[in-house]
Amino acid sequence: MALSRAIPCVSRPSVLLLEDNPLHGALLQMVLEASGMEVFKASAASEAARIAGKQAPDLILVSWDTEGLDGRALLAFLRLSVPELAGVPVLLMTDRNISGTLRMVLAKEGYLWILQKPLVPTSLPKLIQRTIADHTRRLRGSRVGQPVLGQFVGCGATASGFYLQAAG
Repeated sequence: MALSRAIPCVSRPSVLLLEDNPLHGALLQMVLEASGMEVFKASAASEAARIAGKQAPDLILVSWDTEGLDGRALLAFLRLSVPELAGVPVLLMTDRNISGTLRMVLAKEGYLWILQKPLVPTSLPKLIQRTIADHTRRLRGSRVGQPVLGQFVGCGATASGFYLQAAG
């Protein structure tokens, strides 16, 4: 009689990707799924709220400009529409120059990372996985320090190295 081993059910990390540029969204979705993540892609805030209302993601990756809303209005809309998103870590992608003052405001509103476009998509999964893992440990009461909010990552080759360094 052969013994069967139960395979533990491990859920994949899930990301709500809110990106209105179809090409950029498809590229990010492909890279994140190839790294083992479940990606719920939306191109509008209302669509993202509908998706998140069915299953809250582990992390939100949001583009600054979507459906005519800026990043602050997008996050506020999502959190009002789906209260379960209140504690979900958020990364903001933007092609705008974000001043130091605005970075501080965004950090207070809950953005953990502000990523300058164009992103280095192949380096992004490790940063996302680390952010989710740190958030999960904090929820479980681990002594992981508070997240450093509003970290800004510029674009280009240095961003790739920074993502990897930040992800540890």
